[in-house]
Amino acid sequence: MRARASLVPGFFTMANMFCGYYSVLLAAQGRFTTAAWLIIAAGVLDVLDGKLARMVDGASEFGVQYDSLADVISFGLAPSALSYYVLFQEWGTTGLMLSFVPLVFGAIRLARFNARLEGFDKDAFEGVPSPAAAITICTFVLFNYDIWGELRWEKIFMTIVLLVSILMITNIRYEIMPNFSLQSSRINRLKILAVIIGIIIILIYPQRTFFPLIMIYILSGPIRIIWLLIFSQQEKAGVSKTKERK
Repeated sequence: MRARASLVPGFFTMANMFCGYYSVLLAAQGRFTTAAWLIIAAGVLDVLDGKLARMVDGASEFGVQYDSLADVISFGLAPSALSYYVLFQEWGTTGLMLSFVPLVFGAIRLARFNARLEGFDKDAFEGVPSPAAAITICTFVLFNYDIWGELRWEKIFMTIVLLVSILMITNIRYEIMPNFSLQSSRINRLKILAVIIGIIIILIYPQRTFFPLIMIYILSGPIRIIWLLIFSQQEKAGVSKTKERK
């Protein structure tokens, strides 16, 4: 029965992997915007296969490993290939190595995730999820091609590729997708509202709004760390002043 329950999530995982594979082929042909959208489609399928697996009680160790292998293709190889063909192939050996970074760091992140996995539910991500990192690269390409019809801001693109790759292997906390239930906590309901608003904005202006919105998520982790450091220092300063008065 459990094996049958895992068939539907497994199909979504296979579709995710196909999107990543096809994206690589299209990037090699210079069809960059379609290749970018395929990686985004893979991200949607990746979310759906996990949700479906939990809904039908089809989560399994095999499913986790299969999903991670698909993710290496869709969110490691595909964005690396897109980065290479859209810009880095013009940079020779340096470009080759730079385009390799999302693939190698994505593989490291997924291997670490599997090694540390305890159960199938999680409260938060440790480091940027590989789909979010890949989608950030893709949406920057879409943003540029929608406005100018080509990739500009080359150094910014390189910085984004390196930034999201490094953030994948950090220990910085990132929020997971909210539980879509009205019976959940107030914080979870606020997360649901934020996701719905974001989706509506993206549906109205997909090429121009997707990149700024995903960057808010990418930067939320480092900003949270900075905020906590400032707050803890202020708290320590307040404690020391209280002791001095005593």
